[in-house]
Amino acid sequence: MKRLALIILSLFTVALAKAQIAVDSLSTEALNTLLIEQVERLAEDVDDDMDYEDLLDHYIFYADNPINLNSDEMMRLVELHLLSVFQYEELQKYRRYYGDFMFLDELEMVEGFDEMTLAIIRPLVCIEQDKSKDKITLNKMARYGKHQLLGRYEQVLEKQQGYLPIDDSTLLAKPNSRYLGSPQKLQFRYTYNYRNKVRAGFTVEKDAGEMLFTDKVSDTIQALLGKQYRRGFDFVGFHLYAKDIGIMKAAVLGDYQLAYGQGLTLWSGMSFGKAGAGSSVMKQGRGITPKGSASEYGFMRGAAVTFGGGPFSGTLFYSNRLIDANISAIDTLDSEAEFVSSLQETGYHRTIGELTDRHAIRQQVVGGHLSYAVAHFEVGYTAHHTWLNVPLELRPNHYNQFYFQGQRLTNQGIDFKYVKGKYAVFGEVAMSMNFDSTALRQAQGPLGYAGLVGLTVKPAGYLNFTIMYRDYGRGYQNLMSNAFGEGSRNQGQRGIYLGVEAAPAPYWNILAYADQFQFTWLTSQVNAPSRGHDYYLRISHSLSKRANAYLQFRSKTKMKNSADGEVFSHYPIFYTKNAVRFNITYQIGWDLHGTNKAEYAHYHNEDGTNQYGYFLCQDIAYKPENKPYSLTFRYAIFDAKDYNARIYAYENDVLYSFSVPALYGKGMRIYLLGKVKLFNALTLYARIGRTIYGDRDTVGTGLTSIEGNHKTDLKVEAIWKL
Repeated sequence: MKRLALIILSLFTVALAKAQIAVDSLSTEALNTLLIEQVERLAEDVDDDMDYEDLLDHYIFYADNPINLNSDEMMRLVELHLLSVFQYEELQKYRRYYGDFMFLDELEMVEGFDEMTLAIIRPLVCIEQDKSKDKITLNKMARYGKHQLLGRYEQVLEKQQGYLPIDDSTLLAKPNSRYLGSPQKLQFRYTYNYRNKVRAGFTVEKDAGEMLFTDKVSDTIQALLGKQYRRGFDFVGFHLYAKDIGIMKAAVLGDYQLAYGQGLTLWSGMSFGKAGAGSSVMKQGRGITPKGSASEYGFMRGAAVTFGGGPFSGTLFYSNRLIDANISAIDTLDSEAEFVSSLQETGYHRTIGELTDRHAIRQQVVGGHLSYAVAHFEVGYTAHHTWLNVPLELRPNHYNQFYFQGQRLTNQGIDFKYVKGKYAVFGEVAMSMNFDSTALRQAQGPLGYAGLVGLTVKPAGYLNFTIMYRDYGRGYQNLMSNAFGEGSRNQGQRGIYLGVEAAPAPYWNILAYADQFQFTWLTSQVNAPSRGHDYYLRISHSLSKRANAYLQFRSKTKMKNSADGEVFSHYPIFYTKNAVRFNITYQIGWDLHGTNKAEYAHYHNEDGTNQYGYFLCQDIAYKPENKPYSLTFRYAIFDAKDYNARIYAYENDVLYSFSVPALYGKGMRIYLLGKVKLFNALTLYARIGRTIYGDRDTVGTGLTSIEGNHKTDLKVEAIWKL
């Protein structure tokens, strides 16, 4: 009777939903809003440029290939922080009690699924029969498989310093004073998917400034480059992936990523870090996933396979790929020996110097993962060993004496989680072994240790909170860890994190966290152990189904060496950056969507330096229903006198691409993005933007500098689906 009542209620809901288009629109906008917030927080937490393609790939893949609501694949939404672990548990409890879902509207009956959660996940889920035991045949793959081909063109339209004419003699005297290739960035990608069980694809890319087929390089430069002179796309990748075939849970050949536990022992690719912070920072390791993006770091290249039966599963993997590094040489008594002074992760190979570092050393990684999962408990063990064919020997400095050096590194760790009812306990302990580093052996021995443990509690349906403690030893070394922490290095750090999420009233949500951290050794900016804190508060309110607003405050305090000549330069001082943001998104009629954003930033340090910045923008999106086209326009002004007061502003972009520029100086930013769908198979995107400065006559620095006060960027993309 309960099941019948639920079905009748669902049918009644569907019958009354005259504005189902509005619901779909709300779902799309809710998912976009969440994605924007995650990316902006990622950009704020990472000091250098970041490739967000891997993150976006997962969202778009599941939007194009929705997850069956009646399958265990729903855990993928937990990995993407679209569902909490408690919501997933309630989802599974509902299925155990009532049986499989028959309608998507039944999700409204699941405890803990509020309106915003439903709006976010609706575009990513579907209901279909269980096909996990269907036999895969070539005929089915050819008939029901989905194909997609993507091509993208990008270019800065103004002439940059790196592309100005130069003669060979001057270039030889200053080999890194010009780019060797053309200013266009090109990418082509093909992907195939059969019911999410068989996936394949390849990707090729050339960054702006890199050489391609038509570039002309003199014989003198070719001789100087030697074996590094090559024509063609700079990056070429491919993958072949299959899952749920007998006892084989997953297998991949080519480029792939691995993620286990809490990321302390092994987590390649992107991790949310504090971008996913809030009521729960517990990671959900996704295991083996194919890599289809063009990012040139943070991935494996080789083969991996996962077998499973009952509560046990095991993974074996091997990776063998060339990575970028700066090679140096020293004279010995017998010969000249080579060593690596640094590893490079930019992926750029535009100048003679960058090309010299390209694929300089070979990195091999072999390892495995074992897991045991039963009821509400899961435990895993991960181990891997890394070889470099040339030893890594960093230039000596006080802060880097505990960084990885040598040729061999072994890592292993144990992770666990227990989720039941209103509690979730999770953690991971890890150990590294490096017998090659003389400095490490002399300081503390070849072993390093790290660990974290956390607890998430949901005492009521409207309240979640998390506490987590981490302690990463100064001697812990890992080239493939990506655990929660301050900065990107899981080493020489300890801290305690408190997070809370509350819904004190209908349509209101509060998200807050406090992270107190301490660096137990020197860093590149501080010549002494240091400490700091990170406070975050976000209050959001759904004004209606067509309007949402939030107010956000963030304050981060850290330490750095003083630059004041009146005091000892190595004396550490505190510096703080406070930022306040107000954002409102609304819908005007059925076709127009608007967003207004205002942000104010204040940077201050104990030397007496104060820097201020602000950002104001108006976005207008024209998205007519049942029409194959749309337009998005932005007009923004900003004023931040110093880079320390910079403001990160997410920009709408072509599909599979992100733009989150760091705006500083004084000026305005405008762009126009257009989309049109042709023949139900071909979709074209085009975006042109211009940044105009009022306080300078040169834009950019070094080889990217432009004479004038403006910079124009163009991006065109075509996607064909079949």
